[in-house]
Amino acid sequence: MAQSAAGVGGHFEHGRGWYCYPTKRFKTLSVYAYWLNPLMPGKASQGALVPQILRRASQSWDSTMLVERRLEELYGASFRAEVGKIGDQQLLSFQFDGVNGRFLPGRPDMLAEGLNFVQEMMYRPRMVDGRFDAEIFAQEKVLLRRQIQALINDKGQYALNRLVEVLADGQRFGINRLGTLEEAEQLTLEGVWQTYAELQKRRPLVWFVVGDVDPEAVQRAFAAASEMAEPQESLATMTTFRPRDQARTVIDHQPVQQGKVNLGYATGITAKDPDYPALVMYVGILGGFPHSKLFMNVREKASLAYYAYARLDAVLGLMMVGAGIEFGDFDAALDIIHQQVELMRQGAISDDEMQFTLSGLTNEIRAENDSPGRIVGRQLERLLVGGGPSGPELIEALSKVTKEDVVRVAQQIRLDATYFLTTDQAGESVGAAQ
Repeated sequence: MAQSAAGVGGHFEHGRGWYCYPTKRFKTLSVYAYWLNPLMPGKASQGALVPQILRRASQSWDSTMLVERRLEELYGASFRAEVGKIGDQQLLSFQFDGVNGRFLPGRPDMLAEGLNFVQEMMYRPRMVDGRFDAEIFAQEKVLLRRQIQALINDKGQYALNRLVEVLADGQRFGINRLGTLEEAEQLTLEGVWQTYAELQKRRPLVWFVVGDVDPEAVQRAFAAASEMAEPQESLATMTTFRPRDQARTVIDHQPVQQGKVNLGYATGITAKDPDYPALVMYVGILGGFPHSKLFMNVREKASLAYYAYARLDAVLGLMMVGAGIEFGDFDAALDIIHQQVELMRQGAISDDEMQFTLSGLTNEIRAENDSPGRIVGRQLERLLVGGGPSGPELIEALSKVTKEDVVRVAQQIRLDATYFLTTDQAGESVGAAQ
């Protein structure tokens, strides 16, 4: 029988290896499947290439054109295969979106069609001589290199990735989801095929269904589905960020137009911890909204930043602060950021900041109901962390957070690393901060 689990704005029903979120909000039916692949040095690009190859063709539809034709036959459905990252795991995702059969002539079983389509693409790839098609492999290898280069050229994202690398200090969560250019250049057909074979054999797999569906029908559909997709009973939990307590500063010089300063803080709190709602409030007050302390003081009052924010990684228990600044304003911007963190530690939090932040967070959480992807993403995060409130439950918990709770959390926040990306010509002006 299907069982219930708290979800975003409602409840997930679940069975062995699958979760279903019944809702009448959407006229579409979404099917998601995830492989979790532990990030390993020198191996990330191999995992990243797998979904890109799988999306191209299968044994039943052995070209991209035939895949697209099949999706058109399924009333204009869509299919995506992507690579992401959560904690120290590479997240290989496969997503099918189609019109719910309830709203189509003859009421076709789009759940079964979606499950069969995703399974076909994941488990029956087009093969030549017992391996992936070499031509598809070569094409996707080039595209992967371009993706990695695009991340390097996006200096805001590059700086954030470099901060994570510095914080990780050799821990696996610091590995980029796509790997490195060097890894991508050295990819071989045999190596990527071997990674795919390992994923099929032993990597945790979980399925999600979102839409106006009966959980019992979902259970029957999975029971009837091909044995190609044999789900696991449990997911590997994430490793929490273990700070090195170095409080070090790393400065890189590149030909950039704007300085990027990023700071990483250990919180010691993840989504399953009792203090998580208070931490969410803390991050919101510090830098989650236009009324927050960083935005108001670093950007508005001091005019030192083009943007300033704080964000939380609830899986790792890691808070990151970022700002875009003029090259010569590094020390001044850091002083104000440190000052705002210290003020919160001292309890300098107004009633307006508490109320505005609660309202902003409430709106964000409610907005998650408008996107199947966000509904699924939050549930997957909870599964990997091992629990924690979400949806109405989290809104209620946030409403009970007091200023004293936020200050208590503030006492646990510890700076672990500072990263600054600056221009090639700015070395002398920030040298003292190293």
